[in-house]
Amino acid sequence: MPVYIDPPLWPAHGTHFSHLVSDTSYEELHEFADRLGVDRRAFDRDHYDVRESQYHAAVAAGALPVDGRQLTRVLVRSGLRVPARARPDRIARVLLRRWTTRFPAHPALGEQLVDRWSEPHRHHHGPAHLLAVLEAVDVLRPGAGLGPARSEALVLAAWFHDAVYRGRPGADERESAELARTLLGAAGFSEPLVAEVQRLVLLTLGHRVVDEDTAGAVLLDADLSVLGADPAAYAAYAAGVRKEYAHVPGPVFAQARLRVLEDLRARQPLFRTPEARRRWGPAAARNLEDEIGRLRAAAAEPSADPPADAEVLTITAVCLRDDDGALLTVRKRGTERFMLVGGKLDPGESAASAAVRETAEEVGLRLDTAQLSPLGVFEAAAANEAGAWVRCTVFTAPLTGRPVPLAEIEELRWQPVDEGSLGALPADLAPLLREHVIPALRRAPEGPRSGPRRTASGGAGSR
Repeated sequence: MPVYIDPPLWPAHGTHFSHLVSDTSYEELHEFADRLGVDRRAFDRDHYDVRESQYHAAVAAGALPVDGRQLTRVLVRSGLRVPARARPDRIARVLLRRWTTRFPAHPALGEQLVDRWSEPHRHHHGPAHLLAVLEAVDVLRPGAGLGPARSEALVLAAWFHDAVYRGRPGADERESAELARTLLGAAGFSEPLVAEVQRLVLLTLGHRVVDEDTAGAVLLDADLSVLGADPAAYAAYAAGVRKEYAHVPGPVFAQARLRVLEDLRARQPLFRTPEARRRWGPAAARNLEDEIGRLRAAAAEPSADPPADAEVLTITAVCLRDDDGALLTVRKRGTERFMLVGGKLDPGESAASAAVRETAEEVGLRLDTAQLSPLGVFEAAAANEAGAWVRCTVFTAPLTGRPVPLAEIEELRWQPVDEGSLGALPADLAPLLREHVIPALRRAPEGPRSGPRRTASGGAGSR
C-alpha cells in the first residue's frame, strides 16, 4: 500500500513542510522515511514532517500526492491517527478553531474559555475533556431532533459546563452556570438562549434529566462518554481525577469516589440516548466494575506513601491549643483548607527556628525554640498544591497570647481534637491534620496549653 504526502504548505524553521502518512502501519511509514533520508526525529506521533526540499523526492519514491483534507481522511480511515485530545500541544488550537467556526463574532470569549479550561490545577477536567465532550455532542446531536437555537445552547453549555473547576462538587457547577449567564449576557447572546445554557449546565450538578429533555440527555451523555473509553484512556481519566483530589487522603478519596461510581452503576440505563448506549454502554459497565473493585480495596487501606514522581515540600508547623484543648488552625487567603500555623523553611533555617518565625508572622505570637516540643515528622498530600506532598516537622507549644490573622492568613478556627471519630472531622481540614497530627495529639500526653481562652463569639478567633 502507498504512503501519502500533502503539499509543503506549513511554514516553520525558514522553510515549509509536508505531512507524510501511511494507511497501513507505522512500520511501513518508518521504512519509507528511512529510504527517503528523513530523520526519525521528524516523526510526530502519526506522521512525518517532511521538508519542502524533499517533497519531489518523496513523490518520486512512491508517495501518493494528496491535498490536506484527503490526507486527514486517509489517516482517520487507517485507524492510525492520534486524536487531538491526545496531543496536549495542539488541543488549545483545535478548541479555538472550533469556537471561531461556530461563533465567529466572539473570538475573545473563546480565548477566555480556553484559558479557563487550561488552568494548571486541572488534570482530567482540562482541554482534552472539553474537546471530548464537544466531539461527543457532535456524535449525539443529529439524532436528538434539536432546532438551531437549542443546538446552539447545547454547544455553549458544553463549553461552559466545567468552565469553573476547583474540585468543589455543587459549587463548581453553580459558578459555571453563573459565569455563562454573565459572559454570554455581556457578549450579547439572547436572554432565552442564555437561560437555556444556564439550565443545561446546572443539570451536570446531579446528572439527572427528565425523559423529554433531549438536549439535557445529550449533554449528560457526552459528559459521561469517558466512562466508555478503552481501558488505557479510562485509566488516564481515573488517574487525572485522583490528581485533582491529591489533597484528599487515599481512603477518604476512595470512599467518596466509590459512592459516586456506585450511584452511576445503579442508574439503568446509564446513558439516556440510544446512540450513547450503543457506543459506550458495554465498555462503561466494564470500566465501572473494574474501578469499583479497586476502590473497595483502597478504601480499607491506610494512606499511601508519596508517589515516586511527587514533589515533596519540607515544612514545619506548630500545634497551639487553648485551655479547652482546641487546636488553632488557619486558612490562607484564596484557599479553602484549614491547616496548622507554619510553612516552608528558609535556606539554612532549622525546623524549630522556622516554626518560631512562622508563628510570629502568621498569628502574631512570640515563641522561643526552648518552648517547642517535637510531636513528630509526618508526610501527607499537600493541602493547596495539587500533586505535591509535604514532609512536616510538627511541634507543640504553649499559647502565649491571643492569635490574630496576619500576612496571608485570612481566617483562624479552633478545632476540637478529642471530640468524635476521625471520620467526623470537617472535610476542609488539610490531610496532614486529619491523617497524622490530630491522631498523634490524641495519643500524646497532655502538652502545654497555658494562655488566654479563645473568644466565644464569631469572627477570626472563633470556632
